[in-house]
Parts: sequence; C-alpha cells; structure tokens
Amino acid sequence: MEIRTPLIAILVLGILICMYLRRNMPELISSRIYLFFLITAFVNVLSEIVECIVFIYLHKVYIVLRRLTQDLYVITLLITVFVVCAYICSKICYKYRRMFIYIAVISIPLLAAIGVILFGEISYSRTAPGYYYSIGSAINYAYATGLAYIIGAIIIAFIYRGRMRKDEFTAIEIGLCIWACIAIFQFHNKGVQIFSLAVMVMALILFISLENPKEFYEKNIPNVRNKDSFISMLAESFGYERPFFIMSVIFAGKTKVFTGTDTHDLYEIQSDIAALASKKLGISAYLSDWNTLSFITKKNSIVETFMNLINNYKGELGNYKMIFSVLDIPRCVKELDKTMQVLNFVSGEYVHTQSSPNLVIDQKIIDKMIYRNSIEDIVRDAVKGKKFEVYYQPILNVKDGKFSSAEALVRLIRPDGEEYISPEEFVPIAEKCGLIIEIDDIVFDKVCSFIKSEKISEYGIKTIEVNLSGNEAVDIKTHDRLIHKMEKYDIPPEFINFEITETSYINNDAVFKENVKKLREKGSSFSMDDFGSGYSNLLELLKMDYILVKLDKEFVWQCLDSNKPENLRMLKYTINFLKDYGLHILAEGVETLEQAKILIDNGVEYLQGFYYSRPVKEEDFLEFLRVNERRAE
Repeated sequence: MEIRTPLIAILVLGILICMYLRRNMPELISSRIYLFFLITAFVNVLSEIVECIVFIYLHKVYIVLRRLTQDLYVITLLITVFVVCAYICSKICYKYRRMFIYIAVISIPLLAAIGVILFGEISYSRTAPGYYYSIGSAINYAYATGLAYIIGAIIIAFIYRGRMRKDEFTAIEIGLCIWACIAIFQFHNKGVQIFSLAVMVMALILFISLENPKEFYEKNIPNVRNKDSFISMLAESFGYERPFFIMSVIFAGKTKVFTGTDTHDLYEIQSDIAALASKKLGISAYLSDWNTLSFITKKNSIVETFMNLINNYKGELGNYKMIFSVLDIPRCVKELDKTMQVLNFVSGEYVHTQSSPNLVIDQKIIDKMIYRNSIEDIVRDAVKGKKFEVYYQPILNVKDGKFSSAEALVRLIRPDGEEYISPEEFVPIAEKCGLIIEIDDIVFDKVCSFIKSEKISEYGIKTIEVNLSGNEAVDIKTHDRLIHKMEKYDIPPEFINFEITETSYINNDAVFKENVKKLREKGSSFSMDDFGSGYSNLLELLKMDYILVKLDKEFVWQCLDSNKPENLRMLKYTINFLKDYGLHILAEGVETLEQAKILIDNGVEYLQGFYYSRPVKEEDFLEFLRVNERRAE
C-alpha cells in the first residue's frame, strides 16, 4: 500500500464536491446520484488512506482495526462502483419506476458481496518491496463483483447508447474503460494501490462532460437554467409518470432582439422574474426559448399564486409585455417532444395573436399547432419538389385603358389537390423556417420561363410585378441570383418591377440598398407593396427611391367605406402626398365599378382587383390578354 495516490484523489474529490455544492445543483435524479457518487468516492478514498495508515504505521496489536479498515475500504469501493451503475440507469431509463426496479435488482450482487466481505476470509500479505495487499476468497469475490459491475455497465451503456447524447455516451464509456483497465492492472500487480486513481478519473470525466453545474445555467442571466437543463428536467418529470404543470412567462412585443441594449434589458427583466419566483415560491427558472422563462411545479396552488405575481408585477418592462401561460401535463400533452413543440409554438407564433395576459394551453391551441406544422411539412415538400404555382393578376393602366402589366403571385396547392393554401398562411411559416428565399427563387424562375416561352410582350405587357420578400431583400446574394436568372432566360431587366413585401422587417439597410442599386443599374424598378398597413411607412419611402406605391386593399376599402364618408379625405390626402413626392400610385382590391371610378377621379393611375380579374393560371392569363386585345381592335 502507498498513500500518495489516495491523497491526491481525495483532494480532487473534495474540490469537486465543493464546486458542485457551491452552485445550486440541477434538480435531476442523475445529478443527485452523481453527488452521491462523489460522496461515496470521497469516503472510499478516505477509508483507503486510513487503511494505509493502520497497516503502515500502527503496531500488530491493532489486528482488529486492520480487518475493520479492510472491510470498510472494500465495501465503500463496491458501493462506489454500484452508484456509477445506478447513475447510468438514470441516464437510460425513461420511466423512473422502472429505473428503481432495475437499481433494486442490480443491488443484489452488491449485498451478497458485502455479506461475503463481512463474514468471509480476508488476510493480507506483503510484496518484496514491502507493500501490503489484501488476499483471500472474500477479497477475490468482491473484486470480481466490482469488475462485473464495471464490464456490465460498459455493455449496458453501449446497448442503450441511443437513449443518451453522443457526448454523454462517450464520456461514460471512456471513464468505465479506464476504470476496468486500472482494476485489471491492480489485480495482477499486488501492492499497487491505484483504485483511487480510477475513482478520481471517473469523477472528473463525468463532471467535465456531463455534470458541471455551470453548463446548466445561462451565462448572461443570473440564476436562470438553460434550455438543455429544461429538457433534462422535463424528461425526468415525465419519467415519474405523475401530473405536473409547466408555467411560462413569455416576453412578447418584439419578434427579434436587434440591439445590445434590447438584449441587456430583456436579460434584466428575466433575471428579476427568476429571482421573484425563487424567493416567493421556491421554484427554478429555465430559459426554454429566447423570450420565455419556464417553470415546473406539481402544485396547482403555485400556478395560481405565480400567475397573480406576474399579473401584478411592477417592474419596468420597456417595449415588452408579459404573458403568463400554463400547460397541464399529461392532460394536454403526454410526450416530451410534443411538449417542446407546443411550448415553442405558443411562445414563437401564437402568443403574438393574444391580447389577454393569461393563457391556458388547451386542445384548441394544440390543434392549431398541428395544423401549422402540417402546413410547414407541405411547404418543405413543395420547396423540395418545386411544386409552387404562379398565378397572374392583370393591372389596368388608367391612362390608356390597357392591361400593360400584371402581378405574379405564388400559389401552393394542398396535396389532396382540392384547394390552395393562402399565402397569408404559408409565407410567414416559410419565413420562420428559412425557406422564403428558396420559394422566391422558384417563383422568379417560373416567371422568367413564362415570359420567355409565351413572349407575353407581344400581348402588350410591358412589366411583370414580382414580390421580393424582406428576407430576400437583405440577402447579400440576391442581386447576383436575380440578375443571373434574367440573363439565363434573356429577360430585359426593365421588364421586371420588384415589389418589396415586408412581412419580415428589413433590418439591414446596407445590404438592402446594395441589392436595389445593382438591380436598378441593370434596369429593373421597385415599388412599395401594401402601403397603409404592416411595416410599410413613410420612413421606408425616404430610405428608397421607389417609382410606384401600391395602396393596400384594406386601406382602400376603409377609405371607400360608404358608412364613413369622412375616410375619403384620408385617401385624397395620401394620393396627393405621394404624387407630390413624385410617386405613381396603384390601388389594390378594386371589386366594383364604383370603387374604380372614385379611385380614378382621385388620381390613381393603376388599378388591380377582382373587378377586372382574379389571379389566374398562365393559360387563363394569356386568354384574358387575347380577349382584351380583340376588344381593343
């Protein structure tokens, strides 16, 4: 026996225990088992040190003390190995009732080995250099049991590796393999005392790779655990198969955080809410999404109390508002993956449709999420197979009474072929999924192909209006991509007028302006779409040199509401203002002759709407042009 290695090991284990307890450890059964492993390992190494002292420095009269320290060392070593196996069980078992059964079953060899140690034959001998080591059938049985635990754990972890993250599996397997090698080495090299080294290495590997408390916390928000920690806690909560609630505080008001100041302000609010929940209710906060703090509780009373705390919160919220939501598990959702989908849907999209400060997530909301996800699946499939269709809606030039331009509109048919999905439904989803640029590219390719193959300029068409989403407008590669398409199909750039649609807010003016500059230099023109609604505003007019402004149909309808004749003044003012600024004006949503006359009388130069034609397929659009061509003759 030698005491230097155990002294180093006990120092390292003591430091790990202090570091682990210094911060609030995650409320996970695996983390509790790991802490128990550190404690048993510490006791084991301490007993090894005591055993060394007794054998080396105390006289032979302490024969009873020698047997006692031998028993304590071997028993604590077996318990330490067993606890590691229990830790692996906590990582691979989804149902904790089953996990406890497994742990009870694998504890049987441990209890048998402890009995053998306590009542079996143990002695000791010395090597030539004078090192003591234990011998006897009881020792051999105990070491064989410990080695069997280690090898069994290696095999079980490998079989169920799919239930762990790759880094978890790798760390556990490396630690166990090192331990097994050291155990075999020590068994064949009597007197070498390096089991403590194996225990220390295993503790370090698990700490660094899996159980470092810092890895469970948000770096920029004090006392708030991160999303990985939240998912682990959810998995454990589901494993107990008991009802619980997920409470969320969603910070709505912005869809993105754009500046450092915005981010700092949000972090401060979230930290304050987390501290409030911990102080008043003793519950931990998890950042389940960038704008959402989530909390887990089993008590309905805590849900009500916390909701009242949030509703009566007096702190500074800035541009944000807080919405409290609660999800009842398993009444509403029974699986972890679906739970995360529901929470992400509510905090990411659904919450922006709500005005109430409190939200109970029910089946109706879940059904909306399922429908939304089905649309996403259709969109992804349509992008992959380029299944989008392009419809064209003619635009009347008031001056010469001809349809000299048209707007290209994307359409997506359902897989059953019965009806189309509205762009108002699938475009925001495509933007959120990062697919909108691919869709724009597919549409533009189809438009250019149609222009070339059908020679639509021969029908009197001078311009095709093509939508350019906000996301595409700020993509640095956009101008190259669009110019390449026009060159590929030999389309004169002046034949294309790009409509800037701002369903995504344009937040990169430099790239936006560069795209516009390059395309305008080639000859293309630009118009502002949906003026009078959404993000379109006067500031955007000042930023860009548009040649045309399209009045949003809702704005037009409100201004032409016969029940509110005073609204007509807003229409006249808007038209005069835009014309004074040197802009041409197109009115969308024209559905009656009376509307057309009023708009023409007030100076609108282009008209578009169902009164003239609905958006139609390519062949129907061509037939529309032929009919109007014959009428003109």
